[in-house]
Amino acid sequence: MTDGNTNAGLEPEDKYTWTKLNIMTHARATNNQIMLVFDAKPKTQSTLLDSLMTPKRNDEITDPFWIYYRILNDVISIHDESIWVLRDRVRDIERSYPNKGSSDDSMGKGDGERSKPNYRVLHDLARHAIHIAETTSVTVNVIKGIHAAHREYLSSQSAEGLANLRAKSIQKRVRDQLLLYDQLAVGLQSRAEAVKDRLHNEIQLSFNTVTQEDAATTIQISLIAQTDSRVMRMIAYLTLAFLPATFVSAIFSTSFFNYNPEHQKYSVSKMFWVYWVFAALVTVGMFYMFRRWGPSQKRTALTR
Repeated sequence: MTDGNTNAGLEPEDKYTWTKLNIMTHARATNNQIMLVFDAKPKTQSTLLDSLMTPKRNDEITDPFWIYYRILNDVISIHDESIWVLRDRVRDIERSYPNKGSSDDSMGKGDGERSKPNYRVLHDLARHAIHIAETTSVTVNVIKGIHAAHREYLSSQSAEGLANLRAKSIQKRVRDQLLLYDQLAVGLQSRAEAVKDRLHNEIQLSFNTVTQEDAATTIQISLIAQTDSRVMRMIAYLTLAFLPATFVSAIFSTSFFNYNPEHQKYSVSKMFWVYWVFAALVTVGMFYMFRRWGPSQKRTALTR
């Protein structure tokens, strides 16, 4: 069972303890019972002794099941404390998110910002919630078994005619106490399951919130990319506009062309074919190197 100050916060270093109760009882004869408690801590031992040695209603020891409801009082108290400590932790998480008043705020467009979820803390709390729900369920089953065994005991006493009026009154009192703790345990089980579900809901909210924020960031990146794309298209259009003229001017600026101002005419060198041969070879070579380099990089990436 978790133990600690309910106002300790949500830090990962919060301390907790688990109380383990292994108890065996044996009724040797009327008013004579043996109880063995294994691996109990000093605090647990003291609590159990105080409950068993309480002088009130000592006449109940005639019912061999009296010892159970006194122990159950301490068990229920431990469960109640652990469940409400966890509930306070979950409530702190629920209150750590500011309330959003509009859909724009929920999309991350509002003035306030959610605090970043601590997934390590959420994971640890979920683990404790599962343990608490499990132990509470086991306690409910154990109490129901004790209650059923007590009913069988009462039936056997009635069948044998061994119970007088005073004994029946004591047995009814013990039965009512066992029934009370049975109902309390069922209520705590429902509370433990509710706290676990609330914590699961908060974990899902944290994941959904982060996913929503990532989606909003992705939209912003896509808008920026669209702006960059428009700029790149403008640059491409300008390049296409000036590229033909640049190519033509580069060709005519070579020594293969000769302009004679006196005769107002151009003359072309007979070696102009050399330009086309080298240009074609270089172009084919560049395409070949590109094709060889591309698949090589792909294979390297797959190998990694």
